[in-house]
Amino acid sequence: MTEEELTASERTRARLVEAAREVFAQHGFQGATVREICRRADVNVAAVNYHFGSKDGLLSEALNFNRLRDLQLANDAADADPEIRLRLFIRDFMLLLLDENNASRQCQMMARELADPTPALDKIVIEAIAPLHEFLGRLVREIVGCRTSEAALRRSVYSILGQCLFYRHSHPVLQILTPTLHYDGHEIEAISRHIADFSLAALLQSAKKSG
Repeated sequence: MTEEELTASERTRARLVEAAREVFAQHGFQGATVREICRRADVNVAAVNYHFGSKDGLLSEALNFNRLRDLQLANDAADADPEIRLRLFIRDFMLLLLDENNASRQCQMMARELADPTPALDKIVIEAIAPLHEFLGRLVREIVGCRTSEAALRRSVYSILGQCLFYRHSHPVLQILTPTLHYDGHEIEAISRHIADFSLAALLQSAKKSG
């Protein structure tokens, strides 16, 4: 549906959801205020209660992880060996986390919740984090083989995601250390390639030890 086809009420609702994702990603659920969300959406502060019942209701609507789910489905369907698919996943996930022009606010909200949990964490774990871990676990299993223990597999998943999330959580520190750092397309591609190279080297070495 185009912007022109939306009713005034639907446009207000859409602006609120987008503004909420932006504010939640920047400040977390507890730090976000209805007033700031409404200011960015350019609507009256009563609009949140009217459309969503409460700030909690707005959060539930904002937590739509379709882009993250689509990424996983596309990766599962890709006609490529698991090492290439891991590289594709890391690149696509880093774009969702870091792309200054087209990042996923929902993924940024997820990353913030991991660093600074709020009451929204349970919902985010169920709808996004657990499925993401399961997906990546299957992919890593294809690379390392069936002899690797579940504990080692789990730690490998944590390590890969930890590397990815580091660049999101530590961006303010990294900008002080490297003032010229910008998460543009070239930099995200370089970061993704480094994480993939580093992770695959460790996974393949682990597979040899288990073989």
